[in-house]
Amino acid sequence: MSISLLELLTVLLTVEMTPLEQAIWKVETNCETGEIWGDYVDGVPRSAGPFQIGAAYFSDSGVRGQWPEVVFDLKKSVECFRRYMARYAKPHRIPAGMSLKEFKARTHVGGPKGPYRKSSLPYWEKVKAELEKAKESQNEKDV
Repeated sequence: MSISLLELLTVLLTVEMTPLEQAIWKVETNCETGEIWGDYVDGVPRSAGPFQIGAAYFSDSGVRGQWPEVVFDLKKSVECFRRYMARYAKPHRIPAGMSLKEFKARTHVGGPKGPYRKSSLPYWEKVKAELEKAKESQNEKDV
């Protein structure tokens, strides 16, 4: 389900998100909302919702409700992301030289060991590119 610019602005005004959360949403589903299914393995969906959250991720977050229904809601997806990060994105776990944003993005895509896996690096590059686009856009508005 594609949403219009007006719908996107309405969502952003009702769901406060950090620039990192907005970038992850953009990378995951191009800022779509609702019943979005992600990757399937053997005919079974592995992720769902605007942030493409899997069942184990949802369970680890401690958000109440039933996966996947809960993560179809953008506010609940953001809450799930934040609670998952509160659990796993601890300062003592961040490797030297890695930013907190990179750590969170790579944890989001690869789980608790994601930041330590090379396989999560391309995902971070996509998120970083979205962060840079947003920053450039903001800079243009400030001029």
